[in-house]
Amino acid sequence: MTITAHHAKYDAYDLTRQAPPGAADQLSMSLFDASVDLNPHQIEAAMFALQSPLSEGVVLADEVGLGKTIEAGIVLCQR
Repeated sequence: MTITAHHAKYDAYDLTRQAPPGAADQLSMSLFDASVDLNPHQIEAAMFALQSPLSEGVVLADEVGLGKTIEAGIVLCQR
C-alpha cells in the first residue's frame, strides 16, 4: 500500500492527538480542538466546579439544552 502525502499528514496529526492511557485524558484530548461557542453561564458553571473548595465534586444541573455537556468538557480539559 502506498502512503500519499495526505495520509502521511493525517497520520502525523493523529499521533499528536494521542493521549496517555486513561479515560479522562483521552476524552479531554478529543475535546482539545473541538470548536464550540461558549456561553458565559457555561464558563461560570465550570469555574464553580473547578474552584469549589468544600467538595470532591459537583453536580452540573440546569434546564435542558443549556450546555451541561460543554460545561463538563471544560472541567475535564482544565483538569
